[in-house]
Amino acid sequence: MKVCDFSFRELDRKWVGFENRKACKKIAKKIKMKKLQCPIFGYFYIDTDNGLSLRIVGNIERDGRNKLYLDEALILDKELVLNYEFVEKMDVQILKDDVVENLDGANVLENKIESYYKNINNFLDTRNMQELDPFRNEESPDDVQVLLINKDDTPNELLWVRIEGIMDVKPDVLICKLLTGSYYNEEYVEDAMVGVKYFQEEEQLKIVGMLKRRSKN
Repeated sequence: MKVCDFSFRELDRKWVGFENRKACKKIAKKIKMKKLQCPIFGYFYIDTDNGLSLRIVGNIERDGRNKLYLDEALILDKELVLNYEFVEKMDVQILKDDVVENLDGANVLENKIESYYKNINNFLDTRNMQELDPFRNEESPDDVQVLLINKDDTPNELLWVRIEGIMDVKPDVLICKLLTGSYYNEEYVEDAMVGVKYFQEEEQLKIVGMLKRRSKN
């Protein structure tokens, strides 16, 4: 299957392998490590700023005891990250759990990536909300398109926001940061914080008001 055939939930925090020689050659050239052999392996994760990302870890080696391992120096010293768009049309295999469990070095990278998964304001819970899927950016699932209802005869607008969590006092309202500002309403500028709610009866995601920026401490 190709990368684009999987949902972001199926790829999130998964180890994968690329076995197509042409794809491997393209990956090796992109990360400037042309000596890498096929297959090439990597780890998918979601970067809140850059969306679904692939951390390349190179080749899986086998030691004298027939034990599989990764080059730990490569994991620690290289930031070999590819964006979703670069690999979306490539064939990929998701590694089975028993393979990963017996792969030396895998936990080193997983622990590094864990910094992207702080569940502040129940932020991670929003990725499980399937009602938001029709509004998500395919490459950046934390980014959703929302409707701003303007007053009087001013046209309504579709704006992009980045989800940052769920309100404690109103659990049906999402805490979001505007990625695009309003053309008509000067209050709704880029980086402003807004509340967003899904209205099931209308199947619509709407801005319900401005919010004060919350501390992430």
